[in-house]
Amino acid sequence: MHIALFMDQHPHSLGGVQTSVMLQKKYLNRNGVQVTIFAPKSKRMVQDPDIKVIPSSYPTIGREYSVVWSLRKASKFCQSQYEAQHFDLVHLQGDFAAASLAIELAKSRNLPLVYTAHTNVDVMANKLIGKPLKIVLLRFFTWQHAHFLKIASHPKVFTAFEYMAFIHRNMDKVLAPSSHYAKLLKSKGVAEEVEVVINGVDDELLTDLKRRTPIPQKPVHFVWAGRMQPEKRLLQALEAFARAKGKATLDVYGFGPLERAAKNLVRARRLSKRVKFHGKLPHREILQVFADADVVMQTSIGFETQGLTVYEAAAVGTPTVLCDPNISGELPKGSNWLDEAGSIKGLAKTIKKANKEISEGNTRREALADNKWLYQSEISKKTIALYKQMIEKKATPASPRT
Repeated sequence: MHIALFMDQHPHSLGGVQTSVMLQKKYLNRNGVQVTIFAPKSKRMVQDPDIKVIPSSYPTIGREYSVVWSLRKASKFCQSQYEAQHFDLVHLQGDFAAASLAIELAKSRNLPLVYTAHTNVDVMANKLIGKPLKIVLLRFFTWQHAHFLKIASHPKVFTAFEYMAFIHRNMDKVLAPSSHYAKLLKSKGVAEEVEVVINGVDDELLTDLKRRTPIPQKPVHFVWAGRMQPEKRLLQALEAFARAKGKATLDVYGFGPLERAAKNLVRARRLSKRVKFHGKLPHREILQVFADADVVMQTSIGFETQGLTVYEAAAVGTPTVLCDPNISGELPKGSNWLDEAGSIKGLAKTIKKANKEISEGNTRREALADNKWLYQSEISKKTIALYKQMIEKKATPASPRT
């Protein structure tokens, strides 16, 4: 079986989708499935015969990410790569140029087309460019997609979900990494049916992990890890931690534009003895940090389509403090403490409650004893079964795409 996988960013660049795709590829390959990835360039890319780098341009100085501006040029390159390849299925894991190119290949070769909706495009666009410019760009991408694929008419979109519904209306299967995001996609008309396939955790990284600290620690040890950007609500988490008082400690991992503000807040609230910053760690090391913690905090609300940090914590048996009820609902019952108020005051109460319960011996770790459902090897088996089903279904004559 040979899968053509399309992305909007190079899989070696920074990002959760990129990490997930490389992990998918690793375990699909181990099960005899060949995967060829088509993606734009990045400064971090290293030569890999299974990754075809689409012609693209760097829009920013950092050169972390690039953009495919010319679909014609990108298509010409991709067509040259297709000639020597036999593909059985196209798997789209992007929403912009990747979508146009994936649909073109699937239509031209009559291949099954699967789409994984990793990103809440509406939230992402609002964060990056703001609502007025978002509408302008979404309409441009809608026109570009229709023009490239020679679609006679296209809608005048006002929301990202209207854009997604138009772009992805001809998918044979739509997947989402969580049940709450699948429900949202259906409610917004992106697809009538959405199947849940979560992003898993690398089995190999979990095999050798052993907790190196007592259960529980004295004082209780909290961890926060992620990009230091507004949507992650690190500043709110630090203020809530200050208000919760007590002797608990907090280790913060990651980097981003709010790092200086976060450190200033810690100094201003006189938390320097209890709160420490450690920067970014390799994936294996951060999993060890999660395993050694008493509780991992994820404080975003309404942003995550899955919230991989929480799943990684669950995979190593560590409970979480959460602010998003959707993410809390995806996890085993009793494995987390939820700030239902979604406020600094509410989060402070939740931190205080978690600290008290853990100190008294209620670690909530027993709810996470069964973690096999989080292993990527298990998830890849489900994905391969889905691929086979779609390939067999496509072999049966069906109505053509429009």
